[in-house]
Amino acid sequence: MTDQQTACPPYPWEPFNPIRAWKAFWGLVGDRDDTRYVFAFFRAVNGRSMGHIVNRFANSDFGRSQIEDRTRFADVMLDRKMLESHGRGTFAAAYLHYLDTENLNPLGVHEAAVENAPELYAQLEAEYPEFASMTYTLHLAHDLHHVLTGYGRDPLGEALLLTFNGNQNGTRGSRLLGMFAGLRIRSEIWQWPVGRMMANARRMARESRDLVTTDLTQYLHLPLEEARARLNLVPDPLYREVRDTWTGPEPVSAKA
Repeated sequence: MTDQQTACPPYPWEPFNPIRAWKAFWGLVGDRDDTRYVFAFFRAVNGRSMGHIVNRFANSDFGRSQIEDRTRFADVMLDRKMLESHGRGTFAAAYLHYLDTENLNPLGVHEAAVENAPELYAQLEAEYPEFASMTYTLHLAHDLHHVLTGYGRDPLGEALLLTFNGNQNGTRGSRLLGMFAGLRIRSEIWQWPVGRMMANARRMARESRDLVTTDLTQYLHLPLEEARARLNLVPDPLYREVRDTWTGPEPVSAKA
């Protein structure tokens, strides 16, 4: 592999800003549905930690195909008739069920990010095509990650998915936000074994295939459990047990 291939593609970064990150975190505690705080937190803490993930993405077959033309991936995610054609029990069916029960739009994460910082995303598209393609792809894949890992959109599930993603892709923002959210949840509901569940998320991240460089649309036609097996993803039974048996209030200003 040449030096040009291994060199990190250009991407924008900002100096680490702990005060800004702290304010963003507590804003998110106040309203967990306000994604502005999530993106503000990431921008405040990611710094140069995005370098490795951008490099992996840009030097993978999937990443290069997305940089050349990102529409195919998006077209698959938005083609409901095609997704429904895969039938019951498939990864695609589980994805559609997730979208419907949570009232989500496949483009929702990306649209929220752009709405939060339109000038930044315009700059990304114009000056940083590798980074722009990667962020677009990961935003669309976010809900697929929820389905594959088994983590829901409840505060605990979001914290654990952040922990999983941060430890797999190496970004400081996801790791720290997952850790802070987990600590906050643990302080509110001491009965939950949050530490063990976060350790399980880190282990799953180490053992699974690299989702950053994997075209997950190639697995949508498979039965969900087969797709998980091929990606070496085993949802945490401890998380599922906690969610299925808990009857108390939700943490971190969650909606009833």
